[in-house]
Amino acid sequence: MHLISLKRHSLPLVLKGLSIDIKPGEKIGICGRTGAGKSTIINALYRISEPENGSTVTIDGIDIQKVGLRELRSRLSIIPQESVLFKGTVRSNLDPFNEFDDDTLYDALVRSGCIQPGLINRVKQQQFGEDGTDDTDIHAFHLDNVVEDNGANYSLGQRQVLALCRALLRNSNILILDEATSSVDYETDWKVQEAISKEFSHCTILCIAHRLKTIVGYDRILVMDRGELAEFNTPFNLFKLGGIFRSMCDKSGISEADFA
Repeated sequence: MHLISLKRHSLPLVLKGLSIDIKPGEKIGICGRTGAGKSTIINALYRISEPENGSTVTIDGIDIQKVGLRELRSRLSIIPQESVLFKGTVRSNLDPFNEFDDDTLYDALVRSGCIQPGLINRVKQQQFGEDGTDDTDIHAFHLDNVVEDNGANYSLGQRQVLALCRALLRNSNILILDEATSSVDYETDWKVQEAISKEFSHCTILCIAHRLKTIVGYDRILVMDRGELAEFNTPFNLFKLGGIFRSMCDKSGISEADFA
């Protein structure tokens, strides 16, 4: 995948002369100070902003500008910083177009950590009464459980693991994490990262990192600075070089031992 020069209309370039080659299955961490251009890379992949000056973004040798938006975006999965839920049920939020059966949906809920494997049969057997309730304690991720507008009855951590579940169902080869765990507690962060490591091991992953410890085990780190590529190497090599990434590690309390 190669990236580009990109700008918003009538404004200066946001990404300037960025050219990188990411191999299939690589795990790439993206970091940099606020305004460095990290999120703009994601905008480029989703064609929210189009490239300038004849630049291109290619995936598997295909120029994404020559692909329809629906087809392009259906091949990518993203777990955003704050996932969005819609008024309805857990089922309608995971599968709005009724593409999957219940067993497939519950399997994804287990794999994402929403439901513990030992509880899955009990959760499946729970029944709602005529008034929408039941004498038993309905599990939060029962497929028929009600989701309020914008997921107001679910915590931020629960909304994030549901976003992870959505990504599992899409079964994409490219997964994008846009500071996906920056707003959740460390326990939820650990659970999400563990699930990602296990369930998306075959995927190419681009992770915009809020917590640097999230990406110290990745294959390579892309450090952005004012819209340009500042550093791009393995995490430990960048740490030893003593540049921007090293200074960010020092501020975050990351030492050489964290790269073991």
